[in-house]
Amino acid sequence: MKIIGLSGSAAPKSSTKKLIEAALEAAMEKGADVEFINIAKLNIKGCLGCTECKKDQTTFCCQKDDMAGLYTKLNEADVILLGSPVYFGDITGQSKCFVDRMYAYLGPAGSRLKKGKKAAAIITQGFTDETHYPIAAEHLTKGFESCGADVLSPEFFGGLHNADEVTDAQLARAKAFGEKLTE
Repeated sequence: MKIIGLSGSAAPKSSTKKLIEAALEAAMEKGADVEFINIAKLNIKGCLGCTECKKDQTTFCCQKDDMAGLYTKLNEADVILLGSPVYFGDITGQSKCFVDRMYAYLGPAGSRLKKGKKAAAIITQGFTDETHYPIAAEHLTKGFESCGADVLSPEFFGGLHNADEVTDAQLARAKAFGEKLTE
């Protein structure tokens, strides 16, 4: 099983990164092949709405940026774990650009995303009420759902402004989530 973890946090001491890495570590201990990518550090431009990706079933996005290299990795993964902090009520701008570019998976003959794929989300936020931003998780995974992926229930981690604030209990929850991804 291949699991790819993607973080949309550009913060140097990112709680999102720390929790995704904990989940991936637990999945690796269960035998999964894992990879972490910080999409916030990549050059991923927003969707142009040009519909070049709809011309034929083999053409993906015409933009020449770092997203081009991610399309194959995403298709090869069995599970895609997306993470983003909540900034001003929603996912980060870097995360949104990534999600919008998932549009390229919807070709003229339907989804080009490998069948049986799972998608999951980890949301971090400064606000302590972990039920406050479910829309952020939906925004992270909606593109994958539109392409036919099975979207798992998200995990929310509140009261976090940086990696130093992640508690042992939150790390344990992230690891349990990572184990669940291997099922």
